[in-house]
Amino acid sequence: MTERDAFEIRFGAAVHGYAGRVSSELDPVEFAHRIATSEPRRRGHAALTWRGFTIPRRNWVLLLLATLLTALIAGMLVVGSQPVRKLPAVVPPVGQVFACPSESRPDEPGPVDQTRPRDRRSAMAFDRRAGRLVAVTNVGDGVETWTFDVCTNTWTQMHPDREPSGFEWARLVYDVDSDATLLFSSGKVWAYDLHANTWTETGVAADAWLWAYDPLSGLVVVQGGFDPSAPLSTYDVETDTWTPIHEAGAPDTGTVSEGGWPVYGPLAYDASVDRIVAVGGAEAWLFDLRTGKWSRSDAVAPHVLDWLTFPTIAYDEAAKRTVVGGNVRLAAYDATADRWQTVEFPDPDLWHGVSLVYDPVNERLVVFPDYWAEWTDGTLVDDVLAFDLATHEWTVLLEPAKGSPALAPK
Repeated sequence: MTERDAFEIRFGAAVHGYAGRVSSELDPVEFAHRIATSEPRRRGHAALTWRGFTIPRRNWVLLLLATLLTALIAGMLVVGSQPVRKLPAVVPPVGQVFACPSESRPDEPGPVDQTRPRDRRSAMAFDRRAGRLVAVTNVGDGVETWTFDVCTNTWTQMHPDREPSGFEWARLVYDVDSDATLLFSSGKVWAYDLHANTWTETGVAADAWLWAYDPLSGLVVVQGGFDPSAPLSTYDVETDTWTPIHEAGAPDTGTVSEGGWPVYGPLAYDASVDRIVAVGGAEAWLFDLRTGKWSRSDAVAPHVLDWLTFPTIAYDEAAKRTVVGGNVRLAAYDATADRWQTVEFPDPDLWHGVSLVYDPVNERLVVFPDYWAEWTDGTLVDDVLAFDLATHEWTVLLEPAKGSPALAPK
């Protein structure tokens, strides 16, 4: 191959890429006209010169037209056969991630005779620096604080000197910037420092209905109050500052989704597209914190919920999917392609609900089933599972306590 042949191949590839970029912004006829009638950069220069090679204008105009036609045809085929997303792929820093000690066995079940939380209806979040899941459970008028070690698969009750009051609906969120787990409950904001084992009342706010952590700004996105029409705000725990978000194109919160919940439900930050994802019923909405604009997904969300219970949500960083769960199945949303996939539960008829927390240490979801043994004898099954979205493998992290029937994945 001569040097000139190599140049023509490189030049054709470059022009093809340029034509693909401009074809979506400029009418093809206008684009060709501009090329054919454009003035040369130097007077009397009627050809394109690049690295010592000269190509007559007639030849490179024909080449541009040919590559433009190819790009347009290919673009029509792509647009007509699959969804086209223009959202940026963003993987922001999410803080230091703890690593399991080399001698640990995170895939082996923890001791079956260990003490466990008495109420599985817990609010949960993952402390990335400590490498443990934090959970609070209702006990009487107060709560108990627990942690779950994903390296040894063991529960530990923390017994801090002071704990928040009981809650009706709550979902913990871990704030990377402050290295604290936040709980919005009974008009107050509480922050839990796992290393110091202390709860601190940091501020006052209306009860939060929905919230998610934005790692780019280091703020928590909160919808205050049980009213789904309440606007979004950001909360900075370090300064106890609330800032309203000016929203555009928000979902119609006057309608309700399947099960009686608002048209959009729990929130999660999706790092693959730098958006807050909200899911309710058969709809998914994406919120751009940088511009304040909502956009509705064209994909129909799978059916995950049969009972009047609140769905759960978690972003799987390894799979780059937002995962929603109810009592029917899990559904994983790929925001970059605007499409869903479903994941069936083991023994699906027995599930009443599920709690999901992403484990960044082992790069998988930790799953806490909410089901009663046979729905008749009142025994709450208290096992802990893990699910790998890439392989669709279920792993038992903790067998049910003795006397509780096993409902492990088949």
